[in-house]
Amino acid sequence: MSEHNQNEVTIIPEYDDNGTVNYHLPNAKTDKNLVAVCPKVADKVIPVIFIPGVMGSNLKDKNGREIWRADFYKGLDMIGWGFKNGKERKELLNHKTTFVDGKGKILYNEQVDSIFPSRKKRGWGTALYLSYGEMLEALQFMLNDQHLLLENLAGTTKHLTSRQQLIGENMGAELGEEPLTDEEVRHSYEFLFPLHVFGYNWLQSNSKSAQKLDEFVSDVLALYCGRLAVEKVILITHSMGGLVARHYSENMAGRNKILGIIHGVMPDLGSPATYRRMKTGERGLFGAIIGSNAEELMPVLAQSPGPLQLLPGKAYGSGWLKIKSDGKIQSKPQEDPYEEIYLNEQDWWRLCEKALLLGDEEKEWGKYIENIKYNVKVFIEELNGKYHPQTWAFYGAGSEHPSEESLTWYERPYKLPLPTYRESAGKKFELTSSASPGDGTVPVKSGRIGWSGLRSLLATNVDHEGAYASNIRKGKETSLTLKFTLRAIVKMVQSVPGTGGN
Repeated sequence: MSEHNQNEVTIIPEYDDNGTVNYHLPNAKTDKNLVAVCPKVADKVIPVIFIPGVMGSNLKDKNGREIWRADFYKGLDMIGWGFKNGKERKELLNHKTTFVDGKGKILYNEQVDSIFPSRKKRGWGTALYLSYGEMLEALQFMLNDQHLLLENLAGTTKHLTSRQQLIGENMGAELGEEPLTDEEVRHSYEFLFPLHVFGYNWLQSNSKSAQKLDEFVSDVLALYCGRLAVEKVILITHSMGGLVARHYSENMAGRNKILGIIHGVMPDLGSPATYRRMKTGERGLFGAIIGSNAEELMPVLAQSPGPLQLLPGKAYGSGWLKIKSDGKIQSKPQEDPYEEIYLNEQDWWRLCEKALLLGDEEKEWGKYIENIKYNVKVFIEELNGKYHPQTWAFYGAGSEHPSEESLTWYERPYKLPLPTYRESAGKKFELTSSASPGDGTVPVKSGRIGWSGLRSLLATNVDHEGAYASNIRKGKETSLTLKFTLRAIVKMVQSVPGTGGN
């Protein structure tokens, strides 16, 4: 036995351009006792599709000129937006004149990997690099690190793979906490997981984006014809991308093409933060880009169905907007947020201010009303309570990421030159947040999905934009959200028959 082991050599397999496994055997004429070990490896594919959140896909105009892209360090290539006024923003960020741009930066795109089509062909260039560039690379590595298994087998390394490191780990999920077993991890290595990105026009209605997703899923499945382990894909979503995925799955009969869905920081019931953006602009870096006050941002959002579909629906409940004045408190909505707040044309605290829409006020107001009635309300209410039966989700629940579970207009004795202030009938008001636990955008009330059919639900301490942030390149431990995502995928594929390769 010892002599046999000394003459044993492990042949590391290689994949050709068609994904076929090949073994290059040595010339054994000089040693008749040489034993070549050819480990069987995965050759069947289960595609994984990542769906970004609002503002997370690159956009261009009809001439191919980039409109929304952040390829440079800290998004420096978007600095020009800081010099644009409301009219320019409204013209450029129009869902009718913008299209998905697939020419964005891709991390390590120059790497040749014959197992799958190039990262560009898999849509990585459609994702906003500032938000997802490093995360996509980390996730793809975690999903396809079978080379470490082979190197361990050959004796050149002794490193546990990302999945092996999760065996037995308790992540503290409040629902469906099931640590991985060795057998489950072994079974997951029966498959290859190419990571695709579905970039979409986040300005348009999410129902239209869901139609595009239907086409994208069909194209991805066709791409791996003859190599599929199952005629289904796995969806991973961020924020508003979860609404796109759910609409496709539950309202467009896409469920049968989906093995499972992982939602990250999805605003399940909507978020009052959307109201705050309309009335006061966005905060931080993206505020400087897309609009830091109502004059800059309201004209854009009022014409954009997608972002408005993040508003709280009826299921969010009543009283999330309060107006305190003269010792009295008004709580809105009492029953219907659409009639009481979004379609309200009279009260100063209404969602949309006609005078800020730019252009023909009456015409623009008419478009806005139509948008709310036939795009926003219909989409939100038809989606409420609907989920794919194989759904995993995580949400932000940290107090250090204060979120708008509710908003209050407080009467003040003064008015500061800040976008959070308004004046009406000689009275001054400031819009303030409840600063409730959440991810900085979605409060726990909306992020914590209440559906009893969830496979697993995890509370995390993440901020909204960086929910899937990777710490691997910084020399730190893998983020909890990526671990949860990886574990969910391993759990999903247990229902798919393997090939006996591992």
